[in-house]
Amino acid sequence: MIVALLALGTLTGVAFSVSVVPSILLLRLAFIDRGRTPPTGFADAESRVTVHHDLTYPSTAGRNTFDLYLPETTGFARGAKDDGADADSKNGLPVIIWVHGGGFITGDKSSLSTYGTLLADQGYAVVAMNYDYAPDATYPTPVVQLGEMVSHVADIADEYGLDSSRILLGGDSAGAQIAAQFAALQTTPGYRALTGITVPMMTNPIEGLILFCGPYDLESSATKDDSAIERWFINTIGWGYLGRRDWRNSREMSQASIANHLSKHFPPTYVTDGNYLSFPEQGEKLVTRLTGLGVHVDSSFFPDAPKLPHEFQFDFQYPQSYTVWKAMKGFLDGISD
Repeated sequence: MIVALLALGTLTGVAFSVSVVPSILLLRLAFIDRGRTPPTGFADAESRVTVHHDLTYPSTAGRNTFDLYLPETTGFARGAKDDGADADSKNGLPVIIWVHGGGFITGDKSSLSTYGTLLADQGYAVVAMNYDYAPDATYPTPVVQLGEMVSHVADIADEYGLDSSRILLGGDSAGAQIAAQFAALQTTPGYRALTGITVPMMTNPIEGLILFCGPYDLESSATKDDSAIERWFINTIGWGYLGRRDWRNSREMSQASIANHLSKHFPPTYVTDGNYLSFPEQGEKLVTRLTGLGVHVDSSFFPDAPKLPHEFQFDFQYPQSYTVWKAMKGFLDGISD
């Protein structure tokens, strides 16, 4: 299906030379979710989680809705210090805000329905957020909206029993880049001034970061010698999200290449990717650079496995998806101790 769409995309060359919109509309079809296999025992986890759908957060842009996944035992705070009988309820639930993927041109919070449930069953409040995307919104709108969502957690903390001082970020594909860029804005000296992106500075540091299949080095993507079909794919996303036809030579592309804007203050991070139609080289580059800076990093890559497509982690037909889940849980346990 994806190959057929990409082939069709080469036929849109005339329209693409005038506007990126026709290509975006066509490419969105490649992101349609065609079903994923849930993990063994998922029904039990689902029975222990409550989901509040289609809540809204204040935003200057559109698609400002989110789903909130809560464990059945409200008041359980994962990793909270034992300060007495009421310590858990006093501290509230740590919060994972997850930014969905979709190539910066599509996607929806509902794609996190399985992972949101699994993470909530581990004692987290999980915020699966929507954000506006191209062509209606361009860079850095989603990053700004993530900041708006982070601020809103404090507004709803008492109502839902959340600990707004303990926020983790997660993201898949485009969402991983957005989450990582927000983390860099919080932690890399001079980066906010360089980008001019206005996001709130968090009172407490980001507790951890979970990154699935993200593009962290857009400059690398822009200079790859790909086929005509792959160039059409990359051009659609680059022009659509960065908002410029000459995006390859833009300061926005340089700014959004997060692998080049890191510091030793970056949050503890878990990074994973597949090995087919994805960005494993960029994930490995991110891991290498963070490790060199002394940042706590755990990772899972599968260079020698059978084909593991982009975002395979959400589909438990693959044994490696269980490997990722176990490794990610270990990462979360380690940083909450």
